[in-house]
Amino acid sequence: MASSPRPQRKLKIWRHARRRPVPTGRIPWGWLCLTGILYTTMGTLVSSFPVPYWVWYLVMGGVLAQALALAGPRALGRYRWWWANTLVLLTILGTAAIAVALGLAMGFVGTDNLDAIEVKATAFEVIRVSLVALMMPALGAIIGAETGDRLLGWLNRWQTSAVLAATCVFGIGLGSLMSLLLVE
Repeated sequence: MASSPRPQRKLKIWRHARRRPVPTGRIPWGWLCLTGILYTTMGTLVSSFPVPYWVWYLVMGGVLAQALALAGPRALGRYRWWWANTLVLLTILGTAAIAVALGLAMGFVGTDNLDAIEVKATAFEVIRVSLVALMMPALGAIIGAETGDRLLGWLNRWQTSAVLAATCVFGIGLGSLMSLLLVE
């Protein structure tokens, strides 16, 4: 006796793609504010010194790369190995672009009086400025990834990337505006 074939259940892919995530917890306003404050600080540092205009292209490109990659563990868990590592690479490139931009901008810190320069103080200043230029983008990438992971409980991936990018660009712009108001 032959068994009758089981009816195949058709997957309705379009319904799965349109599903909204079930909200878990609350909107992470604190994390969004922390991300905004961090990028406001970076915007202030970049615009406080007379940098070439193309440094701003590095900053904005890095910010958008980090926001689009959304490389938190929860976001990357949805992808296979190749795509997850590509997104991590994009985040690393965005962080490097911001670090280079901050390094270039903070390279203008100093004095015009060459007689007032001391070797020990200058070496310490270079080390301090370099550490700030490296730590700020790294901290921004970590905080941004955590914020993105927390936003994924409320929004889909593209909406989360858009909110994160808007927060970061708003922070860079606000820091730039603050710097223009504070620096002559």
